[in-house]
Amino acid sequence: MLERVIADDVFRAAIERLGRLGLPTLADVDPYGDTVLRGAAVARMVRELEASDLARLQGAEREVMTTLLTWGLRCRRETDLRIAFSGD
Repeated sequence: MLERVIADDVFRAAIERLGRLGLPTLADVDPYGDTVLRGAAVARMVRELEASDLARLQGAEREVMTTLLTWGLRCRRETDLRIAFSGD
């Protein structure tokens, strides 16, 4: 594990504020299960986040989405890395 963020409610709120239709990869993350993004899924997430208006977010919501974008960009460069979401 390289980095870890705990932000379930903030993550969900940010997706709702930005619009689930614009972030289908993140909107599909199961809050009760485990989800792992790698390869094409990471590239899709990065495109979705780059197309989103992250400036509409404030505080912790912006921090979580910016962190995911940063991680996604890194995962695209270092293909052995992945982004994992752990549910309840």
